[in-house]
Amino acid sequence: MNFFNIFGIMLISIIGLGINNTYAEIDPLSELIFFQTGELQTENDDFFISDTFDIREFSNGKIIRVSGQTLEGFPYITYSKITNEQLDTFGTIFIRGEFVKLSFVEKESIVEDVETENNDLTIVAQYTQRAHSKQVVFIDVKVFENEQNKYIGFNQNYGHVSNTNVHVKITNEENKEVFSSNGITNDKGLFETEYLIPDNSKIETLTVSINTENNNSYSSKILQIFILGNLANNG
Repeated sequence: MNFFNIFGIMLISIIGLGINNTYAEIDPLSELIFFQTGELQTENDDFFISDTFDIREFSNGKIIRVSGQTLEGFPYITYSKITNEQLDTFGTIFIRGEFVKLSFVEKESIVEDVETENNDLTIVAQYTQRAHSKQVVFIDVKVFENEQNKYIGFNQNYGHVSNTNVHVKITNEENKEVFSSNGITNDKGLFETEYLIPDNSKIETLTVSINTENNNSYSSKILQIFILGNLANNG
């Protein structure tokens, strides 16, 4: 089931709770930009929300809370307040070991006299999210044209972009680089790399930064990997 089908079911459920009956002039969910697009934004990064999230209402529908996890594995929470038929939304997302403020202001396009690259590549990653010491973390990156993969499907067999530079960097909780890899997407828009977690690694969260660029466009994405330390000795 895709995101927009989930949204439709969720919207029917919320209507059943009476939010629309209380504030007929505002449908809070349809007014939220990140529900329309499936995308959350900070000042520096963009994330896609997953199909699993929780919605609660407070103060007889005047406040709507949405919490969940992005496709990249980062937890987020938002609050939307209805005041005088106006909807104000704020929230945070937990990335790189800290809470970062979400932005709900639509980004403006900046037009310059010189030719600039466009942020119109979609990065889809399939990767190992949890691993112990001495295990290999696999990171598979596929690059698509933005408009060709709206549902962020890794196995989509069209719309991929070949010949695109990919840079993958992994940093630890102290923001020190522990691994990096560079390459070019193949004819399927795919770039693959792997990182062997050292022996006796401590339990921590690593941040994976992915940057892609070709002659016309660029894009970036961040993920997180949980290092679980050494395997327990069953002997």
